[in-house]
Amino acid sequence: MNARAKLFGLVASAALASILPSVHATAAQQPGTYSGHTADGNTISFDVGSNPQGQPVLLDVAIKFTAFCPQAGSSITQSWKFFFSSGLPIVHGHVKHLENGPQLYLLNAINFHGGQVSGTTEAKLPMLQAGKSPNGAQLCSSANQAFEASYQGADGMNFFDHPGDPHLKTPQRTAILEWSSKGVTHEELRKEQ
Repeated sequence: MNARAKLFGLVASAALASILPSVHATAAQQPGTYSGHTADGNTISFDVGSNPQGQPVLLDVAIKFTAFCPQAGSSITQSWKFFFSSGLPIVHGHVKHLENGPQLYLLNAINFHGGQVSGTTEAKLPMLQAGKSPNGAQLCSSANQAFEASYQGADGMNFFDHPGDPHLKTPQRTAILEWSSKGVTHEELRKEQ
């Protein structure tokens, strides 16, 4: 009887061990909206969903950053939102989002810990100097800094144009840039083909 109890205990432990990694993997990030702040007080938010295979993916990222422009001795604050039609895969609770183009370099490293998220973000962008030729562009930078975010819930997540409409709002990789100048807020939609 004692040998049977030991065998049952071993089988039960093995079964539990085989289940725990998959439970942990799915609990690492809940589908829904997360929001928080970067170390300098700017906002960051993103949505998590699933791809057709049921794997967790990052659906979008919205971030506001303040970049210092050393030559002008000033700074610029911009808000960007990126949509990923296929989603960026979240592997073992980690995902990196990289934008590396002529108008913006942005790197977000996101780490999920259940309903809490930590990570780092950094941004660089070229800016023209007022009154100077285009050759006088300067590189403005938002230093690599930490951020924290927390789970806000799945309510209000609607990635479709209209409820019941099967067309995604963003059929391709898309970014929205928002900036303000002299008290006027501007918004620009950019799509990658």
